[in-house]
Amino acid sequence: MKEPTTLFDSFEQHANARPASTALIVDRQSRVDSFTWSTLARLVDHTAGDLTQRLGTPTPGKTYVGYRSGNTLDDILLTLACAKIGAVNVPLNQYVGDKYVDACWNRVNGLWVDTADRYHARRHFRSVKQLTQVDPSGPALILWTSGTSGTTKGVVLSHASLLSNAAAKLAAVPQSSDDVRLTCLSLAHAYARTCDFGTWLLSGCTLALTYGFDGWNRLAHLVKPTLANVVPSIADRLLTANPVSAGLDRLRILGVGGAGLSKQTFNEWMSRGVAVTQGYGCTETAPVICSATPQNARASLVGRPVKGWQTKVCEGRLVVKGEHLMIGYYGDGESTRAKIDPDGWFDTGDLVEVDEETGQYRILGRADEVIILSNGHNVFPATIEQMVNSLPNVRHCMLRYDEGRLQLWVDLKNGDESKLQSNVANVLENQPHWARPRSIDRFKTALSFDDGELTQKGTLCRSRIEANRFTR
Repeated sequence: MKEPTTLFDSFEQHANARPASTALIVDRQSRVDSFTWSTLARLVDHTAGDLTQRLGTPTPGKTYVGYRSGNTLDDILLTLACAKIGAVNVPLNQYVGDKYVDACWNRVNGLWVDTADRYHARRHFRSVKQLTQVDPSGPALILWTSGTSGTTKGVVLSHASLLSNAAAKLAAVPQSSDDVRLTCLSLAHAYARTCDFGTWLLSGCTLALTYGFDGWNRLAHLVKPTLANVVPSIADRLLTANPVSAGLDRLRILGVGGAGLSKQTFNEWMSRGVAVTQGYGCTETAPVICSATPQNARASLVGRPVKGWQTKVCEGRLVVKGEHLMIGYYGDGESTRAKIDPDGWFDTGDLVEVDEETGQYRILGRADEVIILSNGHNVFPATIEQMVNSLPNVRHCMLRYDEGRLQLWVDLKNGDESKLQSNVANVLENQPHWARPRSIDRFKTALSFDDGELTQKGTLCRSRIEANRFTR
């Protein structure tokens, strides 16, 4: 079989070689739909036909198609149809809010598609052939940075970087056509785009598509996944669920990313016979830089760099160079040059250390978020926040330094503050005394996507929280 040069090549190979095998299962809340590779290929063809009718003849790498991404069948069809005709795919996470979607799309000149059209329900489009001039090194996808600094940028990724990064992740965490991979993370985010969508297309497994913890509860018991990627909050919640009703009967590998996982949660999953593979990366790196394997997984470590990266640590900051790197920021050459030096090295902005025993990386936090105390000690907010976030009633928390003392601000899931002080003290008891907060307060209102206080993956946008909550 010919080696694919794009992920779409791999999709076509499965459609031709295994047409009757189940490719995709989609949660539609009121029902579940299943699609074979051949059926999916026909629907992609219909979608590509519609796009060419609306676009005329697309200019590969320079024609943009945007839409609200909600982890539906239309996400899959539009992504693959764009790859087929050479258009650049621009998914925007609908769950983050209209302000975010509008702010991103208003910076792009392209075709906006209303996914309410439901492409899978329409059959009258003409067929189109794949454009032979689609350049693997050309733009395929624009994803948006999480915006932890308060400024969201469009990251342009090539067909080649998406393919190579998915292949590198697949080499670290192998899967086969017999596997069922459940996706509950947004396909508008790099984590799911590569580690779920990309590895699905390369391996030919069955992809079960839903969104969020509620979606997991609707779909997992029906499909019984063998593989899944989640964020720490979902990993925590699944531990308290009934294994049968939560569809955990066959789960053998649980990938965790987006933020650090507590040692307690890691160890509890491993004790159940489920390998927890943590990883690390950035939207700009497609995203995987490091990945644990099922064999070398360790708590608090994110594995070694995957194939295709050169890495070095400069004054504690991780800098990388390799084939997975973005083309650049959309319409922003200045920001691109600020992040990628003339020799091709990309500054992640993250502080890391290498574990002497395993050679794996440990992520300490953002270089621009380190708190330097008056006594000279460094405190990494992400370390403290990860521990506090593991408490059952904590939705989010933020450590800040003001007036010479550490303050912890907490966003609770309900109004019960009765055990907050003691629970925080218990979970941080092994931390150095200087790293423990001197005060614990509750945010009066929940942190908000619409106000820019949370990024699209649900992490803190510190600069926006500071501006909204502490400088007024």
